[in-house]
Amino acid sequence: MSEYQCYEFLALERQLTDKQMAELRAISTRAEISPTRFWNEYQWGDLKAKPAKLMERYFDAHLYFANWGSHRLMLRMPSARVNVKALKPYFAGGHAARLKQVRGHVLLDLVSNPEEPDYDEPSRGALAKLSALRAELMKGDLRPAYLAWLLAACADDFDEDAKEPPVPAGLGKLTAAQKAMVEFLNIDLDLLAVAASGSAAVTDDGALQRWVAALSGKEKDAWLRRAVEQPDLALGGELLRAFRAASRDERSGTRRTVGELWALVETQRAKRKEAEAAREKRAKVAADAARQRHLTQLARDVEGAWSKLEKLVEERDYDAAVNLAVDLRELATRSANAADFTQRFKMLRKRQLRRRAFFQQWSAVNARASSTQ
Repeated sequence: MSEYQCYEFLALERQLTDKQMAELRAISTRAEISPTRFWNEYQWGDLKAKPAKLMERYFDAHLYFANWGSHRLMLRMPSARVNVKALKPYFAGGHAARLKQVRGHVLLDLVSNPEEPDYDEPSRGALAKLSALRAELMKGDLRPAYLAWLLAACADDFDEDAKEPPVPAGLGKLTAAQKAMVEFLNIDLDLLAVAASGSAAVTDDGALQRWVAALSGKEKDAWLRRAVEQPDLALGGELLRAFRAASRDERSGTRRTVGELWALVETQRAKRKEAEAAREKRAKVAADAARQRHLTQLARDVEGAWSKLEKLVEERDYDAAVNLAVDLRELATRSANAADFTQRFKMLRKRQLRRRAFFQQWSAVNARASSTQ
């Protein structure tokens, strides 16, 4: 299998200058470069720069993918617009999920190296969806941070007695960006389900509006001054972050250890597999019943079915002809009359000797059926 790597960077806070784009062009002559984006793929060679350095200097979001399974997501946010103190417990060391403060920004670096990669190439639009995580974090939503901690747990970055960080509300109902993060970074779905069991539900009960109404006149004046002094500031998002910081529902009294979570995962997996087996059994029973109803209907006019089969062969509609022949053979077997089907099919072969493609297709279907038995 050939080597494939993809690098994508986005500038979201401000566009790149002509000078910056020239600097990037010096790094790669083949890359697609615009005021907001850098993209390149490699079948041979590699990017001649460190992604972390490019993020520190130019960009706000980065995605990397290699077809041997390595995935990387980096997000940069202004330090003044995130609650750094609240984020730090979710980035407690290790390789898979790291937080770094540099040049007035917070840089999150998330890496996934699954043991069993699927080798599928992601779509070019993947980073556009994942970059929404920045806005969520800047609004005080700590679910992406907790997912980063789960990623580190999947990578065995913690001892079994290490405790989980505060569990944010709403893990059982992730946003589209958060679901994309789980998929792209291969976060264990059973571990996520176990983690979500310790997460409160998110309720839209007007709490934000009541919190704003309860602010003192001095506090409201301060918010208004921010709106005047920083007209480009997403004030709604800033208010939401402040509200979440003041009223966060974290189940700090019931934090589980990594070992406890993985023990619960084993139970979760057993339940999931049992449920999947039950669904498959119900689906098979339903499919078998539908199949028998179809054969019963076919049995009402067997002669007409044989005439239709001959016509399909003559018209070179071989897919439909093969399917009908399979039905007739199964019906004959169900009626303990397989010899009759064999005799009639021999006669059909004699009459349609010129339709070799049909009989080759019929032989191939029989060969596949035999190999799966």
